[in-house]
Amino acid sequence: MSLIAQEVTTERDVEIPEPVREIYKLWRPTPLYRARRLEKALATPARIYYKYEGVSPAGSHKPNTAVAQAFYNREAGVKRITTETGAGQ
Repeated sequence: MSLIAQEVTTERDVEIPEPVREIYKLWRPTPLYRARRLEKALATPARIYYKYEGVSPAGSHKPNTAVAQAFYNREAGVKRITTETGAGQ
């Protein structure tokens, strides 16, 4: 229910539980890089940045949601869980 409440909240910010934040500290924050060559190729005065998620254990954004899903399900007493991959596998 906590996960559903987060999905439907009208609050701007949702507190991240401390146990989840402790796990995130293992690989976050992920580095932010400026895409200067892309800016040049587009001939844009805009500054373009991207995050490099390859420093996470799975090499992607997937643990960002999986850790929270596991935490909230444990809090709800769920014993077995499967999380999504984000790519439909």
